[in-house]
Amino acid sequence: MIRRVLVAAALTTAALATVPAGAQAAPACPAGYMCNTQYYSDAARTNLVGVKTQFCDGEVSSWGRLSGYIVWSSSPCN
Repeated sequence: MIRRVLVAAALTTAALATVPAGAQAAPACPAGYMCNTQYYSDAARTNLVGVKTQFCDGEVSSWGRLSGYIVWSSSPCN
């Protein structure tokens, strides 16, 4: 019985240790900034699957899949 519990605990620990970090949510774009969010399908951020851009006038343009691992940037509006 104790052996089964120890094996189950070891397997659970190993499974949790190998699960990659989950995808991130993009932060809100602050007023007075243009924001760009790039979405990738993998944690190494090598496979771009979508992009969302919020412009200074509030207009939003996007394409592709808007979920996954992100690279987010912002620039002040002039």
